[in-house]
Amino acid sequence: MYKKSFYIKNPVWNNAFSFEKRINKELYVADLIKINNLEEIKIWEKVVFEDFNWELESCKWLNNFYEIEWNNKKVYLFDNHNHAYYFWYLARNLKVIWDNNILYHIDEHSDMRDPEKYLLKSESFDLEKVFDYTNNFLNVGNYIIPAIKEWIINEVIQIRNESNLFEYINKNQDFNQSIILNLDLDFFQPDLDFIDYNLKKKVVLDIAKKANVITIASSPFFINQELAIKIFKDLFS
Repeated sequence: MYKKSFYIKNPVWNNAFSFEKRINKELYVADLIKINNLEEIKIWEKVVFEDFNWELESCKWLNNFYEIEWNNKKVYLFDNHNHAYYFWYLARNLKVIWDNNILYHIDEHSDMRDPEKYLLKSESFDLEKVFDYTNNFLNVGNYIIPAIKEWIINEVIQIRNESNLFEYINKNQDFNQSIILNLDLDFFQPDLDFIDYNLKKKVVLDIAKKANVITIASSPFFINQELAIKIFKDLFS
C-alpha cells in the first residue's frame, strides 16, 4: 500500500472537512518511498488538506511519504496524522512490534476522538483493509482510539505541554513494553515557542532512541511545512 499516489474524491476521511463549502473536492495522498538523504525531502504543490480557519486554507505538502532508517529503526514521515495508524500495522506485519505497545504521543492535540466505525481484530491483519480504513474512515483527530480498541496500543502517554515534558524527564522510565513514538511536528509551531525548543528536542530524541518504530506527521493545517521539514531535519539528521 502507498505504492502509488491517488486522490480522495468522496466526502470521507480528511476530505469530509467543509466538503460542501469547498470548490476543490479532492485531496492528494502521496506514495511511500525510501530515502537515505534528508535533502531529498522537498515541498510539493498538491493539496493534501483543506478546511476553514477564518478563511479557507489549502494546505500543500510533499510529493512523497518517506521511510527513513535512523538508529537502525524505521521512521515514517507523512502529512496528515491518521496515516500513522497504517504504519503501526505495517510495523506489526514486519514483526518490528506486536500488540500491547506504549504509544508516546507528542502533539499539540490529543487526537483521541471516536470514529464512526472500528476495524475488527481479524481485519487488522489484512493490510489492504487497514489501508482502506485509514484513508476512508479515519481523520487527523480520531485514529488512536481504534488502535487501543484493537489492542495494538495498550497505553497512551500524552506529551502536549511543558509540564508533560518535565514529567517525562523526572520520571524513572521502566520500558517493559515495546514503544511507538508518534510525533506531530505541530508541537514545534510558533504559538508553542514559549516551551524551550531544546527541551522538546531532548525529550523527542530520548524517546526516539528507545522506540521500536517512529511515526511523524508534518500536519500541513497546523504548521508551516517549510518550518516542519526544517525541524524534522534538525531532529533526525
